[in-house]
Amino acid sequence: MEDQVEQAVEIALSSNVDSNLKQQAMAFCNQIKESSDGWQVCLALFMSERKRSPAVRFFALQVVDDALVKHLNGNQKQLDESSLASVKDALLSYIQREYGPQNTAETDAVFMQNKLAQTITYFFLLSYPHTWPTFYDDLIALSSIGGHLQNARGLQLFLRILLSQHDEIADTLIQRSNDDARRNVTIKDEIRAADMNKLADLWRQILVQWTNREDGYLITDNCLRVIGSWVSWIDISLIVTPQYMQLIFSILGNESLRGAACETLSEIVSKKMKSADKLELIGLLNLPQLISQLPLGSDPEFTEKVARLTNVVCTDLIKILDESQLPPQLIETAENLLEQYMPFAITFLSNEFDDTSSEVFPTISDLLSLLRKEKKRNHPLTPNRLAMVTSILKTVIVKLKYDETMDFHNGSDDSENEFLDIRTRLRLFQDAVAAIDEDLFMDTISSVVMDCLSKQDWREVELGLFELGAYSDGLRNAAALPAKGRESSKAIGLLDNMLLRMTSSNVLSIGHPAINLLYLELVVKNSKFFESHQHLIPQMLEIFVSGVGIHSSYVQVQVRSWFLFYRFIKLCKAMIGDIAETALGAIGDLLVIKAELAQRDENDSDMSEPGAGETDNIDSRLYLFEASGIFVSVDSVSDDKQITLIKNILNPIFLDLEQSLPRAPEDSRLALQVHHDMMAIGTFARGIADGGKQITEPVREQFLLASRAILVSLETLSGLEIIREASRFAFARMVPILGQSILPEIPILVNRLLTESSTPELIDFMSFLGQLIHSFKGEPGMFDMLDQVLTPLLNGIFYALSVSANGSTDEEIQQTDMKKAYLSFMLGVLNNGMGAVLASNTNRPMLDSVLQSVAHYTTTSNDSFIKKMGSSVYPRLEEIRNKSYQ
Repeated sequence: MEDQVEQAVEIALSSNVDSNLKQQAMAFCNQIKESSDGWQVCLALFMSERKRSPAVRFFALQVVDDALVKHLNGNQKQLDESSLASVKDALLSYIQREYGPQNTAETDAVFMQNKLAQTITYFFLLSYPHTWPTFYDDLIALSSIGGHLQNARGLQLFLRILLSQHDEIADTLIQRSNDDARRNVTIKDEIRAADMNKLADLWRQILVQWTNREDGYLITDNCLRVIGSWVSWIDISLIVTPQYMQLIFSILGNESLRGAACETLSEIVSKKMKSADKLELIGLLNLPQLISQLPLGSDPEFTEKVARLTNVVCTDLIKILDESQLPPQLIETAENLLEQYMPFAITFLSNEFDDTSSEVFPTISDLLSLLRKEKKRNHPLTPNRLAMVTSILKTVIVKLKYDETMDFHNGSDDSENEFLDIRTRLRLFQDAVAAIDEDLFMDTISSVVMDCLSKQDWREVELGLFELGAYSDGLRNAAALPAKGRESSKAIGLLDNMLLRMTSSNVLSIGHPAINLLYLELVVKNSKFFESHQHLIPQMLEIFVSGVGIHSSYVQVQVRSWFLFYRFIKLCKAMIGDIAETALGAIGDLLVIKAELAQRDENDSDMSEPGAGETDNIDSRLYLFEASGIFVSVDSVSDDKQITLIKNILNPIFLDLEQSLPRAPEDSRLALQVHHDMMAIGTFARGIADGGKQITEPVREQFLLASRAILVSLETLSGLEIIREASRFAFARMVPILGQSILPEIPILVNRLLTESSTPELIDFMSFLGQLIHSFKGEPGMFDMLDQVLTPLLNGIFYALSVSANGSTDEEIQQTDMKKAYLSFMLGVLNNGMGAVLASNTNRPMLDSVLQSVAHYTTTSNDSFIKKMGSSVYPRLEEIRNKSYQ
């Protein structure tokens, strides 16, 4: 039978056998697992003196484990007392044979030792202390030769068992049932009462006997790991003794083991205990003297672990200081200890390796959080704490700078992204300092900015601009600066000085993309600054339209600058003055639309999604069209000049539409070109409406031409969703310009849109139509328009709602959204005094269907919004119907 199991496992794991045979082998293995005596076969297979392959033996232990765990959990009592006794004898016999001092053969691989340790741990849970009270004594005896712990392979297995035991009975990261938790508490109590003293002494002996041996690394390392894991639930006094601590401290001088020793110390300090006891422990360890003597810096991995140890101590001290009720003597002790440790934490924060710096982030965060709380309690900063905060701020500022090994890639480089992530977290520390001591923050940052803006190294300048951004953000952010600080003349005055320094500096001559981009971001963020310095606006516009900004040779900078340029124009439009036409001329070369398709399968002609496949940055380029709309509509531009400028922008688009449409149905790129042209018209219209200049009849006439061009395009390409989407977009943006003039165009738009509109499109269109109804309610043209479009629209809605969702969650959500949009639309019609349109000669035949649909959706839907909306709409519709029959 054992041979059959071996053969089945090897076949199941082989990649070179027939699939049917493989399936049979896997079925046989599963049958062995589930059978009541399979564990016996597998235990014998594992114990066999003829060693099978590691994979077979691993499988055998898995089957034994399953039986032990099922018995342990009470699911299947496959093991009676006799069976348990045989398992114990078998395990002891195997360990004595394979791990005893007399065996000189090659030991099991590490993964097999770990698996065996796990199996023994499961059996330990079943047998300790009742049926195997001498568990630890038996394993210690196997690890000894002549009374000394000299059996290396036996020790290795024993230590692996101890690590496995901790995982099963004490690891707090593993969730356990109440029964398992109670069982584990009982076992730990028994260990503490019967065996813990001998185990603690055993670990000490191992450290004494094996630390300095050439072959002792693995044993000492595992012993330290055992101490570090078990210390969380044993009596700390067994470990924290002068003799024990001196041993661990001495291991810190061993280059190969010092990392493990450091981690063990971290676990010792992390042990939960009362504040007084924790302070006593930290004082007893006297780690500052120890850390100052360690060879830090040459080994980044070890330095990181020492940083972690420092963080553990500091966070515990800060937690103690944050307690609401603490005797003054303990507060003084904790404060003195924190003053000893914080210089180390700040030194680690400044480390060139971000992994090391990150280890003390919790300490910095907790300390700053504590100081913020104390400020709210009106507790002033002591000189020592002020010194800590000052040191933290200065260290953070240094860490915020790009180092010499890194260049700017604007988020396209992994190492830079890691730095930017660290930078974001460091920025939070800086903001916290601002909340603790605004004067310190303002004076330090302004000094750094002024100094950096005088440098020529791009990293220095970038730091200065970054900190200027942090300062200006803090001035607007209540979380960063208290209201008093935000509104103080000092805070605003310092910002004003820094911005003046920036705008008068020569930093843009460096020509680095990081500087250019940050500079423009700051100009936009601080647009209010230009209200009191309007003479600088021409200079800023000149910078924007130059190679620094929208004409940058760096594509990412260029594209981002298009948006920033638009934002600056929008925010400062009232101050642009006579330079609008000049600025518009400077961007004319960018107001050219050229659609490009991404590489795709030649058979893929799907153009259903807006902007499908585009690689032409059209979304960003549209910001330039919107900015152009603002430029031509500022008050300084005369009416005649405005019309000329509008024609200069629209006529090329009209011509492009005229040339593209004939071939667009067969050419995906030209169809995309038409989409882009329509989006540009709508975006340009939005800019004009936002410019502030009164809309004149000649302007309106130009956009009536645009609306008709769009309708022609829609008629030609109504089967493409991107065209339908662009036409809705453009018409919605032209409403403020065209006013009532747009109403006669809407029925044509509706008829062309409804031919193939999807549910989401119908929802969007109902929203657009609802806005028109609200904007032009009471206008004669509105009633006539709605009278023409209502029946076709309702037919489209009813058809969309009649289509089954086919069990698809997305489709069910769309149907619910459609019902909500439909009821909201009907309520908008009623609330805006347009209910009579439902009873007109054109729409009266639909009125009963409308009533029935509202009643049906209201009574059958589980959605509270639909029920509430329907209950509001139905009685008003019924009233309209009753009146129509009178």
